[in-house]
Amino acid sequence: MGDGRERILNATEERLLAGGPGALVLDAVAADAGISKGGLLYHFASKEALVAGLCERMLERFDHTLEALCVGEGPGAFTRAYLASTVTDEGKAADNSAQLMAGILATLGRDSAHLEQVRAHFARWHERLAEDGIDPTTATIVRLAADGLWLSALLGLPQLDAESGRETLRALRELTRG
Repeated sequence: MGDGRERILNATEERLLAGGPGALVLDAVAADAGISKGGLLYHFASKEALVAGLCERMLERFDHTLEALCVGEGPGAFTRAYLASTVTDEGKAADNSAQLMAGILATLGRDSAHLEQVRAHFARWHERLAEDGIDPTTATIVRLAADGLWLSALLGLPQLDAESGRETLRALRELTRG
């Protein structure tokens, strides 16, 4: 059962990234996943449930990445992990999460109850940053800078050039060393 669910989420993610919200046609997602539409609806009762499942998986992946990156790193480890999980050394979005979140938000809408799940994760990450063994204000500044760089990718705003990105990330990482 989990395998079918993962195939469906993978197909949904690929469609959303390739074609945006308009590409999320349940028949097409089911075909891409190699299952019937009924099989898709068994796992996800609606398009909203499907996209909410994709959002949940994205947040869980981010949590796993954070935990893997901060093991045994001492004070500031979670803040450095948050920074590394959010943006690359060049100051670009670390993965396709900004593009994926844009599609999720466009599909679910601003007022969706599922947005609460995103807010809850951000609140939990913020709490962990405040307890990371470095100055809480410094940890917040690093998070806000990382979120701003990620948000720039989500909105298609101008990005840092590679050299400026490297210098910005170097300075942010240095802040996490207390």
